[in-house]
Amino acid sequence: MAKPASSPAETGETKPNFHITPEQKAQLDWLSSEIGAPNTTEAIRSCINVMVALKRQLQPGSQLFLHTPQGQVRLLIPELEPLPTETWQYLVERPHPWRRQLYIKGRKLLASTVWQDTMANQMSPEEAAENWELPLPAIHEVFRYCETHQELLKMEASEERCRLEERRGEAFRRNRHW
Repeated sequence: MAKPASSPAETGETKPNFHITPEQKAQLDWLSSEIGAPNTTEAIRSCINVMVALKRQLQPGSQLFLHTPQGQVRLLIPELEPLPTETWQYLVERPHPWRRQLYIKGRKLLASTVWQDTMANQMSPEEAAENWELPLPAIHEVFRYCETHQELLKMEASEERCRLEERRGEAFRRNRHW
């Protein structure tokens, strides 16, 4: 007589219950292939193990570096970075799947957008305040934040470029007619 299959509750296993976008599924498929995981579940388990190991090793004030043939490169993983302890009057966090930089309080406006626009258009802080309809102290806070979080801003800009290139490639493949 065959033994009945154990239920997840009996084995202590849980089935993840979350939505994965087609883009995330493609990333998981690529990752599974790259690390030799037999399936998505094993790829996710491996990712969890890596994140846990890295977080346990990172001490306050320490940083991750990748050694390449060209030299050391700072490896910035926002999820592993310490939460900002500095309080901001005009800047706030907003939930986002991968962005960690701050936004202007009360607006869906990245601090870096204000800062980059101000720099690109060579505006004074007063002109920027008028342009964005923000108090002058908010502009000064944006500048201070962006100047002290350059690595995060560069990493997020790079991530955004990669995501845009992926979307362009997907759109090209969808619209290609043979």
